[in-house]
Amino acid sequence: MSAFHEFECPRDLYEKLTRDNERLEEELNGDNIFTFASTVVHLQPWIKNSPLEASETVKRMMRKVSHHPYVKICDNITSAKNHFKLEICDEGPALLHVDDEKIEIDSFRHDLMDLFDNFFKHK
Repeated sequence: MSAFHEFECPRDLYEKLTRDNERLEEELNGDNIFTFASTVVHLQPWIKNSPLEASETVKRMMRKVSHHPYVKICDNITSAKNHFKLEICDEGPALLHVDDEKIEIDSFRHDLMDLFDNFFKHK
């Protein structure tokens, strides 16, 4: 018996992003952050190269995505333009260190999920 796991459309990659986000909640580590960031980066061309891209709504959404500071951080992390460190604190939030910037991990992942959730919940 064969099993297939296909990625055919942007929604498939969005669902992967959702699973990556869940994995981050279950186990916060650098590997899972990098995987999450990589999926964020790769979801953009999937949307741009889909038939959806022609609509004005999608164009507006993609402009918003491309200018979002956390999306830029994901791109910089995955392309080795910036290195990152994860700081897991005994007290207080976990922090993502990217160069001189410190970002709360929960804010980072929730903001990115909200960015794409708003689009895919309507498609």
